Amino acid sequence: MRCGIEFEYLLVDRPGPTPGRIRDFRNLSFPEIQALLEDKPGRNDAHLATGDLGIRNGYWYLEGDERFAEDGRFCSMAVKGVEIRTPPAPDVEQAIQSLLDIERQLSTVLARRDLALAIVSFNPACPRYDFDPPLNTWEQHLRATDPDYADDAAHVTTLSYGPDINLSQPGWTLEQNLDVARKLNHYAPYLIPFSFSSPFYDGQVWTGYSKRSYERAGLRPAVKLFLDAESTMASCSCLIRPARLPTEVGRIEFKAFDAHPTLEVLRACCHLLEGVCLAEDLPERSERTDVDSYRRAAQTGFADDAIRAGATEALTKARAALLRAGNPTAVAALAPLEALLAAQRTPAHALLDAYRTTGIPYQPGGLASRIG
Repeated sequence: MRCGIEFEYLLVDRPGPTPGRIRDFRNLSFPEIQALLEDKPGRNDAHLATGDLGIRNGYWYLEGDERFAEDGRFCSMAVKGVEIRTPPAPDVEQAIQSLLDIERQLSTVLARRDLALAIVSFNPACPRYDFDPPLNTWEQHLRATDPDYADDAAHVTTLSYGPDINLSQPGWTLEQNLDVARKLNHYAPYLIPFSFSSPFYDGQVWTGYSKRSYERAGLRPAVKLFLDAESTMASCSCLIRPARLPTEVGRIEFKAFDAHPTLEVLRACCHLLEGVCLAEDLPERSERTDVDSYRRAAQTGFADDAIRAGATEALTKARAALLRAGNPTAVAALAPLEALLAAQRTPAHALLDAYRTTGIPYQPGGLASRIG
């Protein structure tokens, strides 16, 4: 199964006058950091869309809330962090290797300005994001009419971090793709605790394990399916989005995971999604967002009986599907998830354990920094 990964990171200061200080729209200049990150690979990769503004080009770019002038010109961004996106790969393992290679290059560039990567899924220090300056008339109209802004949740997305796991299976029909997207959408609340990594808010320990999942439920989609805009199916589901490139047709984008704080958990969750896609014995389908289940999962994790039961079913049947597909590497990679489920823990538990010792409310470094 083809795979591509997009992963958002928090930025922090390296050792120096303010080691570990979180850098975001409160203290980070967009023009300055944008100029630094222009030295990047992948600018001419035809497999990746660049967006209308052209600022999302290459294998990494800044993420945040885009701001526009009264005449509609892009003028700045309230920076929340940086995102890496890999080119599409033939399988999960190659996508992960690509992510690590790009991350190492990005870390080298950031070090020139004494910046470093960190992983957490909700800004642990900043309690809110407000439009500064307030939205002008053009921006208000944009957010009221443009589909990309119509479900505007900037007060959440500008404070949160997560991956998009992109999967596609050559040979699947449009109907098969939509069926799988609906399946992932239904089981998402049971899958996401395997990734939870946002147990902090406003400088304190939050009451649950995923502030991000709690806040984004009902505001942002868990799953998108990209199809040709001319397809007769393009208007039959709220999960469908128009493909921007021919190579995007059939891409299923899973957006509900928190930012995985370890490589092992990221790898396991990618293979879990692969198995869920292949598992024909997972019966449920949905296009709606079960906000109650998301928020219950965010607050209690696998301690909730229903969430634990749903996760057990999904993991068990995904494992069996991967076995049937003859993918022992993927099956073995699920072991960290089986351990988390058995212990009723999430990655957020480990972040909390570390916080009690270090006082650091995020995972320092990127995924590659903890290999070997």
